[in-house]
Amino acid sequence: MNSGAEPQESSDAPARPLIAAPARPRGWGKARKFIVRSVFWSYERGSWQYDIIVLVILAFIFITPVSWFHDRPRLRLSDLRHVQGIVQLSHKKDMWTFQVDARLVQSEGKPDLDSVLQDLLKSRLRRPFTVSSVTPVKDRNGVILGYDVALQTH
Repeated sequence: MNSGAEPQESSDAPARPLIAAPARPRGWGKARKFIVRSVFWSYERGSWQYDIIVLVILAFIFITPVSWFHDRPRLRLSDLRHVQGIVQLSHKKDMWTFQVDARLVQSEGKPDLDSVLQDLLKSRLRRPFTVSSVTPVKDRNGVILGYDVALQTH
């Protein structure tokens, strides 16, 4: 034998101990399987797990407060090209905001904008009010599509 060579381990030598993996909680495998199957919706219809997932989704839809979501789209008169009319945008206590189509205002044939808007909104509101502000809604070419009208009720 070569005296400079390192001795080789014999097959009779005991094996080195392996480093132990951290112990996982007992239910981890089941919980992981449940989470994976729930996320990928792999339960069959009619099983109790499927029914639970559906109940959780329905509870989220119907129990979640509306105040959590502030993503209401802003209605624009350009979206209502085929419909002439008055659209209520908001109502807080005694303040109302409407959007009135410019074609509807022009069809009245009166030159005074405030009186036309009051006449149009009387039938809609059915209570005494004063017009707080009128803001024209224009498209990108500057054409007036309608008016945002803020009202104060008495």
